[in-house]
Amino acid sequence: MLNRVFSSFLVTSPVRWTGLVLLLLFPLSGCYSYVPVLGDGLAPGDDVRLRLSAPTATTVSERVGRPIRSVEGPLLAFTSDSLQVDVGWGAIYAGTVFEGRRDTLQFHRSQVLEVDRREFSRVRTGLTAVALTTGAVALIRMITGGGQSQGPPDPGPPPPVMSIPFGR
Repeated sequence: MLNRVFSSFLVTSPVRWTGLVLLLLFPLSGCYSYVPVLGDGLAPGDDVRLRLSAPTATTVSERVGRPIRSVEGPLLAFTSDSLQVDVGWGAIYAGTVFEGRRDTLQFHRSQVLEVDRREFSRVRTGLTAVALTTGAVALIRMITGGGQSQGPPDPGPPPPVMSIPFGR
C-alpha cells in the first residue's frame, strides 16, 4: 500500500519530484564556506579558491573552453610570489562540477586577486540540519496522509426512533 502511494506521489507530481531531488541534493551545498585568507595563513593541503585577474581568467577560459573567473582545489605549494593548485575540470550540472580530468596550475601572485580558504561553517551546518529535518517531516506527513487517523469512517447520526402506541 505504502509503495503504491509513494510511487503515485512521485509519478503524478513533477513539482514534488523536483522538490524531493532538490531536498536530497541540498546537503551537498552546505556545511562549508570560503573565507578570505589574510597574510600568510595558507598551508599546503588547504582547499582554496583563487579569484583570477581578468587577463589570467581569459587565458584559463580559452584553455578550458568555458568562462572561468576563479579556480578551486587543494593548495599543493606556495611561495612568496606563486601559488600551485590542483584543479579538477569537468562538466557542470546544477552547480556541481563532475570532474573529468585534473591539472596542476601555477599562478604568480600578481595573477591572483584574492585567495579564499574553504572552512567548516557551523551556521550553514545548522541551517542544513534544520532544513533537512523539516523536509523529512513534511515528506513523511505527505506520504502518510498528514498523521490523520486511518480508522473506519464515522457512521453518522443514528436513525430516528419511531414509536407505535399499542392498546389504547
